[in-house]
Amino acid sequence: MHETRKEQVIEAAIHLFRTKGYHATSVQDIADAVGLRKGSLYHYITSKEELLFDIIHETIQVYIRRLEAIAARPEPAAQRLARAITAHIEAVAQETEGFAIFIGETRALEPGPRRRIEEASQRYRHLLQQLIEEAAQEGAFRPTDSTLASLAILGACNWMHRWYDPQGRLRPQEIAQQFTEIFFHGLVHPPAGPAPAGRAPVVGTVPAEGRRPPSPNHPPHSEEPWPPGP
Repeated sequence: MHETRKEQVIEAAIHLFRTKGYHATSVQDIADAVGLRKGSLYHYITSKEELLFDIIHETIQVYIRRLEAIAARPEPAAQRLARAITAHIEAVAQETEGFAIFIGETRALEPGPRRRIEEASQRYRHLLQQLIEEAAQEGAFRPTDSTLASLAILGACNWMHRWYDPQGRLRPQEIAQQFTEIFFHGLVHPPAGPAPAGRAPVVGTVPAEGRRPPSPNHPPHSEEPWPPGP
């Protein structure tokens, strides 16, 4: 299926915003990338800022719809949370550029549009928080600060856009397995004997032979956290 010209414009803008930054990217840059005159580009966009908002808004809405579907499944909450973590990590890995714009360029929006994105981000975090609370009520997790727990999970998963390498030693599903193991059970050795009743199932670790050779990580830089803190 061929891309529409509007889809080409969006993809070009995503790439330019990611590589040059939103403020350093001009409308002329976007027009040049898709082979249009600057005036013709306005048949497909209203303004550069509205284009940025549309990219970011669509990104968060896709994440929300996916998480809502997972949260509605008839499964224990801990299992749904594990699915949510896996889905989030796979999505970041597949759409790294778009997600990086969501993380790094929301601040470039005017206050009104930025507030809409922040509200949607909070909606996403609240869905995760509810899963954590449900899992605690079901006895899979110990009682904890569900706000901090949801922020910790999102902080770890979201930062993946800075260091994930498609040619690295772990695939997204393998990263999700290990992240879930750490989130659910920490780094300490489990006690000897059978797991306590109600404890969340241990997520299997990845066998060494199934891993790919290591590759260098990218150096981090300062960015605003997503979603906003409590």
